[in-house]
This record gives sequence, structure tokens and C-alpha cells, in this order.
Amino acid sequence: MEQAFTITKRAVPEENGVTFLDNAFIKNFLLGAFLLLLAGWGMLIYFIHPRETPLILHYNVYFGVDLLGAWWQAYVLQGVATVLFVLHTALGYSFYQKKDRFAAYILLLATNFILFGVAVASASIAFINY
Repeated sequence: MEQAFTITKRAVPEENGVTFLDNAFIKNFLLGAFLLLLAGWGMLIYFIHPRETPLILHYNVYFGVDLLGAWWQAYVLQGVATVLFVLHTALGYSFYQKKDRFAAYILLLATNFILFGVAVASASIAFINY
């Protein structure tokens, strides 16, 4: 009698059966990063609107305003942060798939630190120009 073997491919199983999005660390890192992105985009969309006058993009305590730009340039930093989030999540998924969970954790933790800095910068741009 022949036994029929069925091969089922689960979504990147870990040793104990936990997948990428079921892992508690990954889930918390991704949730935190998503909330930081959402907060940054929300601040910019609420406070920065199209206008003719230049926008203050950087303020220095010693020299005052040292960088002016168009209104849309305030959104560039948040756009780069969104691309960074997507790339780091894909790279973390790749590391996790190759059983290198620690590298995925460190990468997503670093993403949270970077996105926190971008959220602070976006808040600064939004509130300086309010």
C-alpha cells in the first residue's frame, strides 16, 4: 500500500509553529511602527495644506530659520519613512523565513526608533508652521 503524502506550505513556520505575524515580538514591533507612521501622517495632513508662501522646514536655535521650502516638501520625510517601513518589514520577513529571528527583531526594533525620530521631526514641522 502506498501512502499519499501531501505537502502543505504554511506561512513561514517557526520551530514551535508560530508564523511571522503570529509572533508576539513581531506583532508589537509592527503595530508600534504603524502607529508612529499614522501619527506622523496625521499631523502633517491636519496641519500642512497647500499654500503659496514658503514653509519652514528646519529651525535652528542658534541661527533661527535655516531651511524653507514648498508645502509638499514637508511630506517627503514621511514618504521616505513609509518606504523604509515597507522595506524593513519585507527584509524582516525574509530573515524570519530563513530562521534568523533575532535579526528580524533587531531590524524591526531599529525601524521603530527611526520612525519615532521621523514622527518627532514631522511634529516639529507641523507645529512650527501652525
